[in-house]
Amino acid sequence: MFTLLARRVASWCRRRRVLLASLAVIFMSAVLVFLYVRTDAVDPEIRNSVMLNLRELEKLDAEWDANILRAHTGRVSTPLDLSSQLPRMHDLMARLGDTLPLTGDSAAQAAYAQLREALQGKEQLVAQFAKHNPPLRAALLHMPPAVADLKTEISGIEGALAPGRIVVRLDTTLNALLTETLRYNIAPSPALAARIDEILGDVAAQQIAFSPAVNDKMDAVIASCRVILEKRPLENLLEAQIAAAGSDTALDRLEREFDRSFDAVLAERQRFRGYLFAYSAVLMVLLVYAGARLRRSYRIIGVVNRRLQSANETLEQRVAERTAELEAQSRQLERLAQHDSLTGLINYRQLTRLLERALARADRRDSVVVLMFIDLDGFKAVNDTWGHAAGDLVLQMVARRVQARLRAEDALARLGGDEFVILLEDVASEAGALRVARLALQEIESITEADGHAVTISASIGIASARGQAGAARGQEALLADADKAMYAAKQAGKGRFVVSQESQWLGHDHPTGLAQDGVTHDNTDRAANADPIG
Repeated sequence: MFTLLARRVASWCRRRRVLLASLAVIFMSAVLVFLYVRTDAVDPEIRNSVMLNLRELEKLDAEWDANILRAHTGRVSTPLDLSSQLPRMHDLMARLGDTLPLTGDSAAQAAYAQLREALQGKEQLVAQFAKHNPPLRAALLHMPPAVADLKTEISGIEGALAPGRIVVRLDTTLNALLTETLRYNIAPSPALAARIDEILGDVAAQQIAFSPAVNDKMDAVIASCRVILEKRPLENLLEAQIAAAGSDTALDRLEREFDRSFDAVLAERQRFRGYLFAYSAVLMVLLVYAGARLRRSYRIIGVVNRRLQSANETLEQRVAERTAELEAQSRQLERLAQHDSLTGLINYRQLTRLLERALARADRRDSVVVLMFIDLDGFKAVNDTWGHAAGDLVLQMVARRVQARLRAEDALARLGGDEFVILLEDVASEAGALRVARLALQEIESITEADGHAVTISASIGIASARGQAGAARGQEALLADADKAMYAAKQAGKGRFVVSQESQWLGHDHPTGLAQDGVTHDNTDRAANADPIG
């Protein structure tokens, strides 16, 4: 009986040891599996795919912004489809949303929500922009030729039938309407809008003297002006709201959050890999099979590490290439925003920046800033006779020749069409400014051939100046307006000459002998070809 009891106790102990051994094997296997799974938490290919999707989304967003800028400037022959990028952008956003659970990070989810909200808001604003841009663009394209056609009508039989004073008044009113509308398109303001409304009322009041056909053309011009008055401020506001949508900032934030969350997952993976190594070392002592499993796991980890390193190198290369592309696009967009594409001169926007700084320097130094508003005479005849290619060549020659007569610190800008502006700083006297005007007029009149065709052009130049604190207080808009008015005075005085604004301010009271002053026309017979332009 004692032997039987001993056998039963031994059997129970063996079963207990087997059970404990089985539980230990199961536990160690579970720990090993847990550690192994944590070392392979995120597939590197997923991270590469996420980063590539973000880069592509940034590119599409940048192209979207560039298309909006092209639509605003009208530098395309056909209307742009501002929604062409949206299907691909929606697809990329869906892919990014599918990878969010892999990060396990609330910050990344918040960044994704911010980006989605920014893109949705931007999409709505762009839809409104696309609705208002075509009629504005059509009105801007229609108005100059429509005004020219209307002026031709009233100068013909219609003008002969109507009273002479009404014809002259309507011609002057149409010139003012075209000028003020183009200025309003460049820099809209309530004052300009009120002035244009007043001009439109004057045009409408003169319709009674003309035939229904002419009245229809007047109505078309008035309608185009109304569209510009309504749409230009609205389009500018929409552009500002689109720029403030913050899609680029949200993209940068989402990229940072993805990088941070993936880095955190990879750091955790590295930590658990260390645990795996330590645990595997213990298992090598206990089980040969566990050691074999450890070596196999190590080989797998080595392969994954090599793939990860290769993927990281590829990603870095792609990031560098994409960064270079974005920088090149940014430089190109910045130049387009500041320079005229035909002549390479600075545009109105950059001119106003330089003029603002020049007035500030004049305020500090008590010096004189001079602005010359140049409008070509006879340029329309070149376009009408020899075509726009010859006209473009004339504009380029005017820009090149006048620029060559200026100092390195002076500026020459093209406002559009055949209008140019010269900006001079630190002008010692009125005589120096007049010498520059003569040189510019001489260079313009010296252009007699374009693309094998004989041309005859001249220019009407309006000169305005501002001195020191008083000039800075009046501001750049007043200086531009003075030069513009003086230019129109030169036009009315017979063209091919320059006029100094009555509001001009100079150092001291010097006025060159033989030269009129205070807004009187200055003839261009005296040439100073070899003199210092500023003197």
